[in-house]
Amino acid sequence: MSPTLPMKTATLSRDRLCAQPDGAVAVTPAAPTLVIHPGDVVCVNEGTAVQTLLGSCVAICMVDVAHTVGAMCHYVHCASPRPGHHKDATFAEVAMQRMFAELRSRGVDPLACEAYVCGGGAMRLQGLEGAPSVGSRNVVWARQFLLAQGVLAHEVSVGGGACYRKVHWRVGQGAPVVRVLPIEESR
Repeated sequence: MSPTLPMKTATLSRDRLCAQPDGAVAVTPAAPTLVIHPGDVVCVNEGTAVQTLLGSCVAICMVDVAHTVGAMCHYVHCASPRPGHHKDATFAEVAMQRMFAELRSRGVDPLACEAYVCGGGAMRLQGLEGAPSVGSRNVVWARQFLLAQGVLAHEVSVGGGACYRKVHWRVGQGAPVVRVLPIEESR
């Protein structure tokens, strides 16, 4: 099993074997995988892997035209931030402002990026039957925001019933890979 480092750093994945000229084998660490949580925003270089786990939350991944710089955010709330929470990136608006700023700081125009939207499952909440789910509202917000910005967006495993989604994305290698994980029913 791979060692896990504190949040905001890397979780090391399996080691990679590299052949040496004399036939010896050296073990070098594989590229790190950044694990992000609700409210996190990262901007990384090509080849870096980023992953997150979603329920009703949404992750948006954006990559530049050359596929050399990418960013991912994981937001919880599509509503505007409450007073005093204007820096809380669990709110979609704040997360996207921060992601756009991170991309610009690397010389990337966010409006020229390609985006991937993942998540937004309809997690069950008692007493809200018939109302749009938190997940579906989060997906609608992402669609509308990216459309209003003129950003080309692709949806990868969005909406649907109650489930978790493990999102794994390696910048520069296309769309994120999403694995749907069923929720165990408790009886």
